[in-house]
Amino acid sequence: MIPDYLKFIRVQDKKILPFLFVVVFIMIGFYWKNNGYKINQSDVYYLSGIVSILLFNSIYELKAFWAYKCVTKAMDFTFFTGKKPGRIEKWFSHPFVVSIFFAAVFGLFIKGVFLLYPSMYVMIPLLAISPIFIYAVFRVLRTSYIKQVATAAVEKVKYKHLYRYIVAYVILGLALNLLTISPLKHDADFSLQAGVFPTEAVVAMFILCCIVLMMNLLFTRLSKRYIFLGRLFLKEIDFYFSVSLPWPAFHAKPFWWRMILLLFIEFVWIILVSMLLAWSGWQLWFEIYFLICFLPCIGFNYLHIYALWHRDFMMACDMYFRWGTIDKQTHLW
Repeated sequence: MIPDYLKFIRVQDKKILPFLFVVVFIMIGFYWKNNGYKINQSDVYYLSGIVSILLFNSIYELKAFWAYKCVTKAMDFTFFTGKKPGRIEKWFSHPFVVSIFFAAVFGLFIKGVFLLYPSMYVMIPLLAISPIFIYAVFRVLRTSYIKQVATAAVEKVKYKHLYRYIVAYVILGLALNLLTISPLKHDADFSLQAGVFPTEAVVAMFILCCIVLMMNLLFTRLSKRYIFLGRLFLKEIDFYFSVSLPWPAFHAKPFWWRMILLLFIEFVWIILVSMLLAWSGWQLWFEIYFLICFLPCIGFNYLHIYALWHRDFMMACDMYFRWGTIDKQTHLW
């Protein structure tokens, strides 16, 4: 029996809201810890940026997911019969536009919290309300995107190559990483002023890079095959989206072998970068210093994501052709 839309979203929401709480707790908690377990009004822009990026990641591929659900008739969508999105609704529901507005509104909300509570108590309402704000926007956009799927018309392929898709994802992830670690620029452990070979700074940066990489790899475990299937139905990608896997010999090695190799290269790379900066006397912003040290991890993360998403895309293509066969041979849909 095909489930009703309203019943389905009630079940889905029971999973989404706890997930949002966990993600927000991790990212804002990481920022709070890096900031010495304190929050003040100068952190408003960083916090609003973190939460707006989390919102963007939550809604960017939502339309593709519901395209997959609509085309395969996975549920009863009679709730949306006769409902069409307006031009203004389409414009305001764009993920980038929504995220910009959300960052501004959420920044005002945090400033209001500072007016009502002492700085030491701001984290409590912030952690409690932030996931609910994201969830409220998610619910509104979910309805809008489902209405847009029925009228979607793509004249040309939106994403030509998987590597561009991944580059955009990695850049957005780096922006989130920089926002969460930015308070560490005031930490003495990351200073290069302790002599020619600052051992403490090298070890601290190595540990930081490992933690950030671990968090990035953790979030890449979410499968993209239904997202890619939805984009195939919307004709936003074609079957040449990903035709081969870069550096297959590297991916043929076990994951633990690749990680050990990466950690060795990362440690040596941080030593070389730190020595060069200490000897030259160059003064770099902490964020630039981190990005330079993090380069091996960025390359590894890119290759790791490419392998996962290439496999998901191949599975999506197989599901697409299977659905075409089923749709022609049965009248049950």
